[in-house]
Amino acid sequence: MDDTGRIDAVMPDGLVLRRATKETLRTALSPLLTAFADSWSDQEWTDRGDAYDPVRVVTAWEGDEPVACAGAEGFRLTVPGGEVAAGGLTLVGVKPTHRRRGILRALMRQQLDEYRARGEIVSVLWASEGAIYQRFGYGLATLSAAFEIDRSRASFLRPSDPIGRMRIVDVDEASRLFPGVYEHVRTRVPGSLTRDETTWRLGLLFDAPYLAGEQGPKFLAVHETDGAPDGYVIYRVKASWDGRGPKSEVTVREVAGATPEVELEVWRWVLDLDLVARVSGDKLPPFPPLLLALAEPRRLGVTLGDGLWLRLLDLPAALEARRYAASGVLTLRVADDFCPWNRGTWRIETGEPGAGPVPAGARRSARVTFVADLEGDLVGDGRDAGAAAGRDAGPAARPDEADIDLDVADLGAAYLGGVRFADLRAAGRVREVRPGSVELADAMFLPDRTPACSTMF
Repeated sequence: MDDTGRIDAVMPDGLVLRRATKETLRTALSPLLTAFADSWSDQEWTDRGDAYDPVRVVTAWEGDEPVACAGAEGFRLTVPGGEVAAGGLTLVGVKPTHRRRGILRALMRQQLDEYRARGEIVSVLWASEGAIYQRFGYGLATLSAAFEIDRSRASFLRPSDPIGRMRIVDVDEASRLFPGVYEHVRTRVPGSLTRDETTWRLGLLFDAPYLAGEQGPKFLAVHETDGAPDGYVIYRVKASWDGRGPKSEVTVREVAGATPEVELEVWRWVLDLDLVARVSGDKLPPFPPLLLALAEPRRLGVTLGDGLWLRLLDLPAALEARRYAASGVLTLRVADDFCPWNRGTWRIETGEPGAGPVPAGARRSARVTFVADLEGDLVGDGRDAGAAAGRDAGPAARPDEADIDLDVADLGAAYLGGVRFADLRAAGRVREVRPGSVELADAMFLPDRTPACSTMF
């Protein structure tokens, strides 16, 4: 990179790739706003500009015109039994005048290579359109539930005695109390992402009229048990009245509780707010506990959509970083056109075949070895992709000994355990070569809790 921020990267049509600076960030991100038909006022740029790291924003320029951009954030992603470094893809936009010219592909090449160089062994994103990112190896790793309920039908099936108290707080107090509760929950839910101070301040707690839209002002409330914070809710209220009385609407941004009992108590408080006709929310787990807690579950009106998308950047490192729920040996034949160092046949060993489930509360680590490339060349014949990537070589085996054939996007979808291999097989996304292998894979990849992600970026 020279002193103009220019990056030595292959770009189509003579375009130049440059890294943004604090001074050029607004111009560098202008293709994003054009692509999404959006605009930010001077005040928005003042408020939100600090949320982005200019060093991780790259922009394609055609002469003096910025025509496409892509940004990144760094996270720790919770996985079954641990966490991994993850590069979060964001701020992606191509001007309508420059679509279908290979510019996005070049930006993706640059970003994924940078993530890998930073030691981020997976990449994650929230997709504007899933079809775009599946081309680059991202798989749908979590689902996200939304709901909308008439408050008059939001009665709980069973009564419950209060275990704490709720208290409305301001942004400063919330910034001290909420992160500890979230972190307690995050380490237990696969798919959850770390949040830094800027994410809390600008992404969740801060409010402004241009952020509220038609949903009304933001409110913050903490749940305390014996004076200690152990839950919270972030929500907006759109006040409304007519000749028959109040009909305000509450939009829940996030509910968290250190225990299931606290989380349900926070929900009880939200669904019992006065002067409210309807309550809605999103980014819930795909099977929210609230669904079974209500007397009339159907009234919750749950809908499912895609949540976090995940891409494996260092396949063996990512598979070894998580823990497994069953012993076994599983061989996967993985196709990966965009990151060819992942391509080939890989063996995952979590113990002796037939050893059965891991004891309750325990998780088994894995050893991942490269077996053969997709052309059928065995380890040790001079074309050992695993050794070239710095991986240990396993025993020689023929590619047709793979248990399951799949694309890296499908392995990314199954990585957290939120999407089962059996569901991928039913959708025609994976091919079971050895009978019983899909059932073994699902037993091994089973998470303790359903993966979910409530952090958008």
